[in-house]
Amino acid sequence: MTTLTMVRHAQASLFADDYDRLSPLGERQALALGQYWARSRTVFERVFSGPAKRHRRTAELAAEVCRKAGLAWPEPVILQDLDEFPAEALVERYLPQIVREHPRVAALHLELERAAATAERARAFEPVFRALTGMWARQEFDASEVETWERFAARVRRGLSEVRDHGAGAASVALFSSAGPVGIGVQAALGLDPAKTMELILLVRNTACSEFLFSDDRFWLRSFNAVSHLDDPALVTDR
Repeated sequence: MTTLTMVRHAQASLFADDYDRLSPLGERQALALGQYWARSRTVFERVFSGPAKRHRRTAELAAEVCRKAGLAWPEPVILQDLDEFPAEALVERYLPQIVREHPRVAALHLELERAAATAERARAFEPVFRALTGMWARQEFDASEVETWERFAARVRRGLSEVRDHGAGAASVALFSSAGPVGIGVQAALGLDPAKTMELILLVRNTACSEFLFSDDRFWLRSFNAVSHLDDPALVTDR
């Protein structure tokens, strides 16, 4: 039986020109995760990562700490299928349409437009994003110009199958990705519907660890969204 630890990336740079770059706080989160593993002498026999810079950088920073502590850390295998759902494309292509057609979302979006400071914008963006992604997961509008929920879920399941194939026989495997793939992992283990899965996805915190067990054709969830490595409350973030 193999333990798979799925890690959501550290905080990225919301509203910056390059969202995919870790924020300074995100780099601290990734280092804290590595320090936690170093203290507990946690060793992974195989490491996988999604393709985004924020996935790979989170893994790199955790690896640096673990290696300095004398722990073995294999080179990560990059899997394109474990990238996040197309959040930016959804916002750019479909949010204007949703705002026009749904007064509730229009009211939320007006609050976002009025926000000035970055922290205020982040708070105002959250309900808008939840509304949009919830409708996308429930397939309440035609999202065929970007990746649909069904195609996203199928892609991630394909990536998780590859992790299971390559990780078979190992005692412990780590995977660095985004909240979306973590949610699809939970869905695969518990049989959740798309709406409930999307709700869980939006709960996953930065650098949170979710543990799964797999053996042959079995796949179980053991823990979800743990951030015990972030002992400073200021390091705990959702976006």
